[in-house]
Amino acid sequence: MDISEIIGQILGFVAVILGFISYQVKTDKQLLFVHMLTCLVFSVHYYLLGAVPAAILNGVGVIRNIVYFHKDKSFYKPRLFPIMFAVIMLALGIYSSNGIHSVLIVGGLVINTLCLSFKNPQNVRKSVLLTCLMVLIYDVIERSVGGVIYESVAIISAIIGLIRFRNKNCNEE
Repeated sequence: MDISEIIGQILGFVAVILGFISYQVKTDKQLLFVHMLTCLVFSVHYYLLGAVPAAILNGVGVIRNIVYFHKDKSFYKPRLFPIMFAVIMLALGIYSSNGIHSVLIVGGLVINTLCLSFKNPQNVRKSVLLTCLMVLIYDVIERSVGGVIYESVAIISAIIGLIRFRNKNCNEE
């Protein structure tokens, strides 16, 4: 393992910590800000591991989160932006593909981008099971320890949320 891979793995753990923090903050704006930092650190992490598609797509995730951070502004179009970012991710993912396993990260992040616009939290949790599983497999192939931890915890958290809120009205935003 060379120095860039070691630094990349360390950054993966930093991204995991930021990801956990992002889900503990109080407001949507705080969540989007910390999640933007998470995507940024994961982007560098993947780049240093040589996982270029994941680096690029997480970079798009940074921009997506900046736009979503400003969703209260007049320029924000709630139906347009998820589709626009999904198309951008698909195009860049195809362009940067480094093997058949790239389909996993591209598909997972494209689906995730679209599903984040769901109003029902239970539907978001269901989508997390699929998208995180796809990214988890990609992370195993690319040897992203931080990515494996992050996606595993997200899957467990989604399952807990699905069970915990299965009989409750979860249509609030």
